[in-house]
Order: sequence, then C-alpha cells, then structure tokens
Amino acid sequence: MTNAEHQSPRAPLHARLRGILTAMEEEPRLRRAVLMICIVAALVRCTFQLVVAPPVHTAEDYNIARHLLAGEGFSYGEHGPTTIKGPFYPALLALFLALFGDPQGLQAVALFQHLLYAALPWLLFRIGSELGIPRIGALAGLLFALHPSYVYNATVAENTAVFVFCGALWGLLLLRSRTAARPALKVLLMGALLGGFVLEKPVAVPVLIASLAVLPRGRRHLLGFILIVAALVLLPWSIRGALLFGDPTPTRTYSAYLTFLYSWTPELAVHPRYALSQEFAHRLDSLYRLPESAALPEMRRMALDIIRQHWKLWLERTLVHALVYWWVPPRYWGNFSVEFVAVRLLPVVLLNALTVLGFVRLWRLHRDFASFLLLALLCFTAGYALNHVVNIRYKLEVEWLQLYAAAAALEALLLRLHRAAYGASSGATAGSSSG
Repeated sequence: MTNAEHQSPRAPLHARLRGILTAMEEEPRLRRAVLMICIVAALVRCTFQLVVAPPVHTAEDYNIARHLLAGEGFSYGEHGPTTIKGPFYPALLALFLALFGDPQGLQAVALFQHLLYAALPWLLFRIGSELGIPRIGALAGLLFALHPSYVYNATVAENTAVFVFCGALWGLLLLRSRTAARPALKVLLMGALLGGFVLEKPVAVPVLIASLAVLPRGRRHLLGFILIVAALVLLPWSIRGALLFGDPTPTRTYSAYLTFLYSWTPELAVHPRYALSQEFAHRLDSLYRLPESAALPEMRRMALDIIRQHWKLWLERTLVHALVYWWVPPRYWGNFSVEFVAVRLLPVVLLNALTVLGFVRLWRLHRDFASFLLLALLCFTAGYALNHVVNIRYKLEVEWLQLYAAAAALEALLLRLHRAAYGASSGATAGSSSG
C-alpha cells in the first residue's frame, strides 16, 4: 500500500488505521504530528477565550496581586503580610494586571495559561521519547489536548496551569540532563524549579526529590548544584518569614494550617461524621480575621490538638478523602448539568478506567517509569487526603501523569484493531512503543 493510498479519504478504515500505526513508528513523523496538535490546541483555546470570553475565576492570588500593585506589599485582605500563597503566581498576576489593566489583565492571564496548556502535548511527547516510548508520549499529548477539564482550568486565575507546565518541564530537563554534554543550564533551571515548588506546591517536593534518583552515578554531583540553586531561591522568602512572623519556614505554613482546620468545620467537612462543633467553626472564623502573625500560633496549636485527640477519626477521614480525591469534591455531588458531566464527571470516569487498564501494560513497557507514576499519584493522594480535598484543581495537578497509563491502554486498543484487520503477522509492522 502506498503513502498516497494511506492518505486517501476513500481508503478503508482498517487501511487508514494501518497507515497511522506504521507512520507512528517513525519519530520524526510523530514529532510533526504532536507539533500540529499543539498548534491546533493553541488556536482553538485562544479562539475560545477571545470569542466566548468566559469569566476568569479568582482566588487569594488576585487579592494579593492587587495589594502588590497598590504598593502594600505581599498582603491579603485585611490580614496584612501573608504566607497564604507562594510569591511567584501572585507576582505574575500583578505583572499582567500592570501591563493590561484590571480586569483585562485576567483575560490576558487566561490566554497565557491556555498557551501553557497548549504546549503540554509537546512536553509529554518529549518525555515519552526520552524514555523510549515515543508513541505513548504522543498519545498522552493527544489525550491532554482533548481533556476538557484542562480547558476550563485555564480560566481560573490560580497556579495549576503554571505548576503542570513546570512539572512536565522538570521531567524533561531531568531526563535530558542524564546524557547532556553541558548540563549546567538544565541544572540551573531544575534548581530554580525545585525552589519554586517548595514555595508554591510543597506537596510535589517528595516526588521531585525521588525523581532525582534517575541521574546516573557519574552525574550524582549535579544533585548538590540543584539543591544549592533551590536554597538560593528559598532564601529571600525564608528571611521574610523570619522577620515578619518569627518563622523562617520557606513554604505556605499558614495556608496548610488554615485549610486543615477548615476541613473540620460543618460547612466544608466531607461528611458530618468528620465535622467538629459549630463553636469550633466560630473560633476559627475569629482567628481568620486576625493578622496572620497573631493567628498562626493558635492555629498550629488547634491543628495539633485535633490530631492528638481525634487521630483515629483523622486516619479514617484520610481514607475517605483519598477516595474523594479520585472522584469529585462533595460540593459538586449531585451536579449533573450537561456542562459539568462533559467537563469533569465523564473525563474522570474514562481516565480512571483507562489508567487501570493501561497501567499493567505500561509496567511491562517501562517498569521504572510506571513505578514513578505510581509514587507520584500516591504522594499527591496522601498529601491532600491528610489535609483536605475541597477543590478539583488538586487532582488536576497530577492528573496529566495518568495520561501515560491511559495512552498505554489506547495504544493496546489500536494495536488490537490493527491485528484484527491484518492478522498477527502485522505485529512486526505496527510494533509497540518499546520497539
């Protein structure tokens, strides 16, 4: 069969399927296909944002950004100086608001986040290529481009889009640094990223540290440089914390205590069994109105009291939270609108099913990578389950990694269809991602 016949719109479906599979054996063709996916995704996303102009949802980052623009420093509401968020994303928001005005800057931020997400298929493919499974990387990129939850999430002014992009970039830099002749720039970027993750997403740090084990023994000296750069990134924020709050902890301490405590209130608990009294909620509300430096010691004591006095209930709740994390938060239960089903419920069901079906195959193709995916998913699940699971975006922070397992399942399905059309002897033509 000729290439022209492969491309003919009148060719039988099974012939076109064979053409796709054989073409995907060639990495240059895969590269061009993924690049086209990125371009189309960027055009569709930007057109959606400019034409539909959905409202951009905001959180604490926006409030902090406005304080920065007003010359009031890194402050939140009436609380004054804060550590409720890391420094980078609010500063990014403030930059867009300064350049484009308010609220036009929010639409510009949404466009920027759409472009970050549009680039993700390329990063996913390059990671797969570095691991020797380029076809699975390409399919993972395609699945990401089609994932509606990440389209909607780009219209939320918080750091998930930046985090996902930087997480994928970390993976690619790490894999490339194993063999790069001059890894200095990659090491510098990885150190900066690691410091940024400590400040913005500490739940990811154990996964990032564990991933450094892939560096070959002859390159373990790079670990020291990465950690030094990360420490330099953390130093200014730590000094600020020591001066303002008497606590040099280089991460979002206040946010961690606040979310943990509010997850025990009747309004935000996943079930009444895990809700403390209304008096506890009122007490927490009164602390929340205080300046952070005054509230933080009492919040720390309240959190430790809960763990000591209700540790069995806390562990039970953690298991329930883990299940909720892989579904949707309680505030969305009973929401069966067409939009929510299409954007979130259906993707969750399909992706979880494909993850289960594809993980075993991914394990056979690349056991080390499959082990890392399992570690990452468990780490994020445990990190949020121990604290709280009130927002969908917490799952989106790691859901892109599931796409590799889903891609393995999808590749297996395509190969099965190919063999059904051409017989077992065609396996040598179509091949597998592992070669």
